[in-house]
Amino acid sequence: MDYTHEELTARLKENVTYSKKGRVIITNKKIPFQEESRGLDPRVKRFLTHEADPNVRRPLEIDDLETTRNRVEVNNKDLSKGIRSEEKQIFSEDHEITLGIYNQTKEKKPVLVYLHGGGFFERDIDVMENLCKFLAQEANAVVVGVEYRLAPEYPYQDGLNDCLETVQYIYKNARKFNVDADKIGLVGDSVGGNLALGVHHLSKEKPWNICYIGMLCPLVDLSDISRDNWNIKHYDMSKDSDLIRQELVTMKDSLIFIQTLYLTDLEDVLLPLVSPLLRRDKTDLPPITLTTAEFDFLRIQGEEFSAQAIDAGIPVRHIKYKGMDHAFVRKLGYYPQAADAIKEVSNHFLQVVRK
Repeated sequence: MDYTHEELTARLKENVTYSKKGRVIITNKKIPFQEESRGLDPRVKRFLTHEADPNVRRPLEIDDLETTRNRVEVNNKDLSKGIRSEEKQIFSEDHEITLGIYNQTKEKKPVLVYLHGGGFFERDIDVMENLCKFLAQEANAVVVGVEYRLAPEYPYQDGLNDCLETVQYIYKNARKFNVDADKIGLVGDSVGGNLALGVHHLSKEKPWNICYIGMLCPLVDLSDISRDNWNIKHYDMSKDSDLIRQELVTMKDSLIFIQTLYLTDLEDVLLPLVSPLLRRDKTDLPPITLTTAEFDFLRIQGEEFSAQAIDAGIPVRHIKYKGMDHAFVRKLGYYPQAADAIKEVSNHFLQVVRK
């Protein structure tokens, strides 16, 4: 039987189980209408088998940089209804930063700054637009998507500084954007989660307060430390093992490539702004939603980050999506789990700002 996207998304909301991994209580979202099956979600398997570019599904090399950047792959849809969007440039000392502004109205709203993924080097702007629109609708917030500078032309910490400057600009111009400057949250996909944690860390001495962080399959450790603890035995390989293994190994090996692009000094990989998992003190973090995918290499470090944050007394909602691979949220409109993840982030953010 073929189910509609709405039916699949509703099933994800209705069928939730809970498990515990060490100190982390995990909300499990199983494959809708196939809750007892193992392996990849059939939509993911179909994409990896028939639609994904095979040249992308291997460890990246420097010669792949421009090809990857020029690839047009907007595999998502606009699920929002009537969300207004506009583009704006803000000017720094020697460059400008392009922002996408979504859902700015006469009504004063909280604001979410969205930081896209793409390994610090890809322009995920087209993908980001539909995600930002849906996030703005579900969170009833103004969402600001940031086109930060990319490596290797602009290595650490140029892109991070752009994200911080964006938050500063929004805070100083809250009346202009018609947003509540006391209700600023951050949402990041993949390396965007890394940048969100960096922005929060750099904001500690600033006049604004980051009240919430949502992270979707985040990269929280670019060092070899969590990679040394990683083991393929952490994954259920009883079904679709060849596809799953390829996805895991590709991501694992590509992190070395990302290191060389993002960092001019590889010793910086141990810095808290680069590998926030290694930051010892996490007691100042705001409430967090952290989503992981069952068959994502980054799942293990995401689970460890949640455990550390919980130990520090931080409210954490940790959600694992069964059958998913890395960055599944970018398939909004095709994978029902993408819409569900945005709704989970939105709901938690709304609960935080309404307190």
